[in-house]
Amino acid sequence: MPLPPPPWFAEQFPALLAGHDLSAAAVTEAVRDLVAGRVDEARAAAFLTALRMKGESGEEVAAAALVLREQMVRLVPVSGPVLDTCGTGGDDSGTFNISTAAALVACGAGVPVVKHGGRAVSSKSGSADVLRELGVPIEAGPEWAQKCLERTGFAFCYAPHFHRGMAHVADLRKKLGVRTLFNLLGPLANPAGAPYQLLGVGKPELLDPLAAAIAHLGVRQAVLVCSADGLDEVSLAAPTMVHVVRGHEYDSREWAPADFGLAPVTIPSIRANDSAESAAIIRGVLAGDDGPARRIVVANAAAALWAAEAVPTLKDGVARAEAALAAGKPRAVLTALCQSASGAA
Repeated sequence: MPLPPPPWFAEQFPALLAGHDLSAAAVTEAVRDLVAGRVDEARAAAFLTALRMKGESGEEVAAAALVLREQMVRLVPVSGPVLDTCGTGGDDSGTFNISTAAALVACGAGVPVVKHGGRAVSSKSGSADVLRELGVPIEAGPEWAQKCLERTGFAFCYAPHFHRGMAHVADLRKKLGVRTLFNLLGPLANPAGAPYQLLGVGKPELLDPLAAAIAHLGVRQAVLVCSADGLDEVSLAAPTMVHVVRGHEYDSREWAPADFGLAPVTIPSIRANDSAESAAIIRGVLAGDDGPARRIVVANAAAALWAAEAVPTLKDGVARAEAALAAGKPRAVLTALCQSASGAA
């Protein structure tokens, strides 16, 4: 039996087509219906596409994030404030999963991490895809994630298990195959309420609305990065545009490759065709392989450590990340995660 038109659609859809921002209350109503499965696929696609074409405002993103937060399964941090490195994806660069590797390194360097993520929607390999390829039992569930956090200081929150309403839009997102509002919500709906974030942003025009949304929601410190050469990561070949959100305020700045003291890394040198290639690159970095992949991971781990207030400067972050890798600590984190389903973590 076909679903009836949601009561808000007749007003909100034309408003979006006319380029008007929606009120927080209107977005709340729409997103609640979307994640409850009360919107047919055609209207859901039309709404998400029109919102994307209009350009999501900070208020709209914050309102949608609050809907996910009110319904999510929660983790309880046990060893102090945690860091997340979940980003928007969608930079179309085809690089390996840099933020996932950086999260492992940051954890190995002493910062508890709750990494939120899912399968690829608008990229070749999502964080869930590469961690599964690395041997992490990502679908073991929230209780498993909580135990991992307690035992290893690292938890992976597989988004469908913590935001169950997302199942109602999963197929549609795959069919659309492009970034939608929901790509922007993952970094804003961490199940542990992570007060620290390194948030990779796929397109520069999303920096301001995302920073505004996070400032509206409040955070201890979030660092949003988008590089001039097209990465949703810190770059070592071009300047990185940075928005730093503290509490309910944010400012913008720029990081140069020289700020990290590392040799340049070009995008072609860090590409991966799929999650298997990405996993192989990450294994190499954690095993001590030198080269561009290691440098880009170290740079982004340094940024994550700085975001988490664990180091005073980016170069201090580089030194701490390098020391952790040299001691094999990030590899030990991954090994513990891989063994966790059997209780060996």
